Amino acid sequence: MFEYKKIMALTASVLICTTAIFPVMNAYAEEEITTETVSEEMTDTEIIEDNEITENDSEANEYITSGNFVYSVIDDNNICLEGYTGTETDLIIPDTIDGMTVTELSGKAFGDIPDQPYETISIPASVTYISKDNPFIYCSSLREITISSENKEYIVENGVLYTADKKLLVCYPPLMEGKSFIIPENVIEIGFAGIYATQLEEIKFPSTLEYIGNFGVGENVKLKSADMSNTKLEAIGFSGFGECTALSEVLFPDTLVEIGTCAFINCSSLAEVTLPESLTTVEQYSFTGTAMTSIIIPDSVTSIGYSAFGYADETTPVEDFLIVGSYNSQAYVYSKDSDEDYDYKNDFDFVTPEAFAEQSAYDALDKDIFEYFEYATINGEAVITRYYGGDLKVEIPDEINGMPVTRIYTSAFESSTAEEIIVPESVKTIDKLVFYGCSHLKNLTINGAETIGESVFVMCDALENITISGNCKEIQGDEPFFYCTNLQSINVTDGDGIYSSENGVLYNKEKTTLLAYPASKIDKEFKVPSGVTEISMSAFCNNNYLETVDLSGVERIGAYAFEGSKSLSKAVLSDSLKIVEIYAFADCPKMNSIRVFESTDEISDYSFGYCFDNSGNSSSTDDMMLVDGFKIYADKGSTAYDYAQACKIEVVSGTIEIGGKNVSKGFIWAVGGIFVALVAGISGFAIFKKSKKKGK
Repeated sequence: MFEYKKIMALTASVLICTTAIFPVMNAYAEEEITTETVSEEMTDTEIIEDNEITENDSEANEYITSGNFVYSVIDDNNICLEGYTGTETDLIIPDTIDGMTVTELSGKAFGDIPDQPYETISIPASVTYISKDNPFIYCSSLREITISSENKEYIVENGVLYTADKKLLVCYPPLMEGKSFIIPENVIEIGFAGIYATQLEEIKFPSTLEYIGNFGVGENVKLKSADMSNTKLEAIGFSGFGECTALSEVLFPDTLVEIGTCAFINCSSLAEVTLPESLTTVEQYSFTGTAMTSIIIPDSVTSIGYSAFGYADETTPVEDFLIVGSYNSQAYVYSKDSDEDYDYKNDFDFVTPEAFAEQSAYDALDKDIFEYFEYATINGEAVITRYYGGDLKVEIPDEINGMPVTRIYTSAFESSTAEEIIVPESVKTIDKLVFYGCSHLKNLTINGAETIGESVFVMCDALENITISGNCKEIQGDEPFFYCTNLQSINVTDGDGIYSSENGVLYNKEKTTLLAYPASKIDKEFKVPSGVTEISMSAFCNNNYLETVDLSGVERIGAYAFEGSKSLSKAVLSDSLKIVEIYAFADCPKMNSIRVFESTDEISDYSFGYCFDNSGNSSSTDDMMLVDGFKIYADKGSTAYDYAQACKIEVVSGTIEIGGKNVSKGFIWAVGGIFVALVAGISGFAIFKKSKKKGK
């Protein structure tokens, strides 16, 4: 998961890190500097040992001191300035040293330790390359950079150094006057420490910006906001905004792909960021030492480094830090991530974005207490947000302090121990999950609600009877009573809503769709009322009493409609049945046969003949197995016949059902033929007798 396996030292020494720490994305980097061995004829110069001052440790360069200047030879005519040992505050770089042209500045041209004394630096026209490692990084007193107007590769505009095409911002002098800076349009990259440790309080980023290099905007301790939302930014390098201690607002664009190591480390005022859906990589320590207490991580993120979120420092987790994301995403993996080799283990709280949004909305409400009810006032009406009482019977008030109670908020009665709850007619809306986990609730009366949210009754496994207002116009969710395993009756009062009931079974108003048959309704036989053409998803799911069901007239059977009906042994299908959806009769172990007519033209997977395999030996990825001896009675060429063949289910064709028995059509025809012959014979004999009489 991680690209890094060692904890990085995050002290002042981090300043000497070079681009080797983080993959450089500089589109404008020149070829690596190469030098030749210094001629022995240079007797008036001092040859410095290798590795004393080097720009590239992989190269064995020799350095020469000439006065206060240290340089390396590129070729016979050109040199690279490698260092300066003088202490004056105004540094002028000459065109030539020892008769050779100064064409390059290495990353340590102006020193390799902090707090160099230079206040002004003048660059000649001869310089054609300035190291991507930024030779100005330790010039903390620098207030001005000047450059010859004849320089073809670099320019200074309003005191800031750029490449000549202005695509790369090389250096903003740390002590240059001014509190705000507008980066010109056309700048694509802020280079290594390009705007580093300045006095700026405000920076406006251009729409053309694509990359912020290592330390690019780091240690700007007065910077309060970084709005990059209108840029084309794709990546932020190592410590791109590190140590910006006043930074409290960061806005990312929808083009951002990567946030580098330590990108916002120790931005101690940063309490909140919104990560874009384009983001894929967040490197280690990216947001360590911020004021954040939670983070929403989009599903697009596929890599998260050590201690990227939720750490006060490299090893100390933030107490009660919350990760928000999808359970199948990298966000969840990170929340519980660990590495035994480095004694690294996360155990952050984790919620989905939906749950987080709901909690945030709840926290934002202005709430008060009435008796055992917590409530909020919204538009002059009372909304029950929580119930804290322990009564076995709870009657929700229809008004509080003169305000009508019109709504019950999400999860208001979650895990209540009440056995009976009565909702008054004043309540028009019941939000989702209101009675979630009310495992003691047996009777529920909802007198006036027009809208019942999704999963309101989830885990109400003791609920036996529910009465719904006849004015109800919406019960959200496909399986509202799925977890109500003890439900015996669902009743709907009179009203102008869209639901009705009959004998404890829930239908739509017109009684054309059967919506829910209680899981603990004890009847062994059931015949759908005339006019019912559709059985909804999971309508009879997990009923353990029903043995026989007559679905005459039904044209569509929804997914999971009879799944888990353990006692169901016989289902009479309609000769007008058109569609049977997935798992419709799955896990009905006592059902050993079904007759399906030619009218049925769509049968989905596992509709008939399958049970869940609990043995652990199933070779199917769906853990389903065929019921032993299961048969389908269907005519050849029919959809049911093809389904049976595909599933290797025994199929019997050429039969009809008479008196509950399947009889061969051939036998019926044979018997019919005999009967016809017998009738004909009897008729002939009668005619013969009659004609004999006439003959007398």
